[in-house]
Formats: sequence, structure tokens, C-alpha cells
Amino acid sequence: MGVVLYSNGILKDYRPQVHTFTESEIVQLFTEFQAIRTVRVPALVNTWVIFGTGDPDPNNYNKIVSDIIREHTYSHAIFVHDSEIDPSWNATDNILYKGYTEFVQEIRATIDAVSLNILNQFQANTNYEDKVNYLPLLVSVGETPDNKILFSFNPDDQASEFYTHEEFYIFSKKVYDFISTNKQEKEPFTIFADKKAIIIIDPLKVKPFLTAILEKFKSKEEYEMCNNLTKIMKDWTKVIKGNVEITPVKKPRRKKSDTTTDKSNEQQ
Repeated sequence: MGVVLYSNGILKDYRPQVHTFTESEIVQLFTEFQAIRTVRVPALVNTWVIFGTGDPDPNNYNKIVSDIIREHTYSHAIFVHDSEIDPSWNATDNILYKGYTEFVQEIRATIDAVSLNILNQFQANTNYEDKVNYLPLLVSVGETPDNKILFSFNPDDQASEFYTHEEFYIFSKKVYDFISTNKQEKEPFTIFADKKAIIIIDPLKVKPFLTAILEKFKSKEEYEMCNNLTKIMKDWTKVIKGNVEITPVKKPRRKKSDTTTDKSNEQQ
């Protein structure tokens, strides 16, 4: 079993069909890249790190892998133990210094340690503590089939300072840039997506959230953006109405009169 590390931090196990990986099983992991590279990391004995290369995509920068192999990496990577490499390739050490179980434990421990170091550096270099109340609060709700982290954004759960700080304007522009070029035609409403993550919002909270963005744009005199955002809100209202099942109102049944008229008596 190899350990695949995606650029957003998601870890996935990847098993060969037999005891060792075939060339095609490795290649199919990196079909979107121009080439594949393999490196040995001295600190990770009996381990191959395999990743894709080509035109660097900043949105796919893999900071964790880059720090582990000391080389800029714009791809997911798979860590493979020597015991799962075909011996005929002559690409493994003659001695297995660590067994497979130790390999998996070491890889996961290394990834956790590097991730923690990156987080500490980020918080130290960006004055994170000073900004924490002004940054959007996102809740991880799972993973997508294409290995992106799925986040939920609830406007009601944000700190009160969030909507008054300049960080909200920065966040609003990112949301606007996405929804203005990606028409939302079904639930859930996606406010942002890239190669690493997707952020969704409760369909019933879309209008008040976009209204808050609209007010922020008005204060910045971004009138063209205001007009486009108003149209997006109207279009989404139509989507919501189209998804709500309307139950027809039943007409009240007419009660029979207590006194009935006998036509035969009228004729007499």
C-alpha cells in the first residue's frame, strides 16, 4: 500500500492489485502531468517519493511534499515502500531497514510534523492571532470524489468583527470572482472552489450573505459588481423557487344547506 498526499493535505491509501506496483498503476495516478519524477529522501529509508511534473500551477502547490523532499512540487505525491517496488526494476535498497508497518507509521508521522511546522510558520509570519476574528470560519464536512476538501460556510456563525473588517472585502471579492463566472443552477450554492477545496453555503442563507457582500461593494462604490451581484441573487431566487414543491391550496368544501327545496312541492 502506498500513501498518497494531495496538495490540500488529504491522505489516501493506494494499494497495488498484487504484491508490488506495476508501472501502469503508478502512471495512472499522474495522467494530467507531462512527466513523472521519483526521488529518494535520506531521512525516509526504503522509500520512493513519486510525483508529477510539468508547467507549475501555483494553485496546486504541495507545500508539505515540497518541505519533505526539499524541492518545489506542484502535484500530489505517493510514498512507496521498497517492498512494493518490482525487484526487476533494480530500484530498491538491498536491505529493508524498516518493515512495511514502520514505513507507514514513519510517513504519517513525518507528514504530521511537517504540517505542524508549516502551520506554526504561517501563524507566526501572518500575525494570525491578530486576524483570527476577521477571517472566515469554515467547517470541514468531508471530501469530494476528486479529493478536494469540502467546507461549509455559515454566515450566522461568523464573528461579529468579520463583516466590518477589510478581510471581509477580500473574501467577498474572491466569492464574487467565483460566482460571477460559475453560474449556480442547483443546490448546494458554491461560493468558492479551486483545485484544493470547495466551499458551500446553505441555500436559504445565500440571499442574506450576498446582501452583506452587496452592501460592502456599495460602500466601495463597486457599482458594476453590485449590478452583477443583484442579477445573481435574482437568478438564485428562481432556482430556489423551482426546487420548492408548491402544494395547491384546497378549496373549502361547500356545506349543504340545512333546508332543501323539494321541486315537486314547488310545482304543486
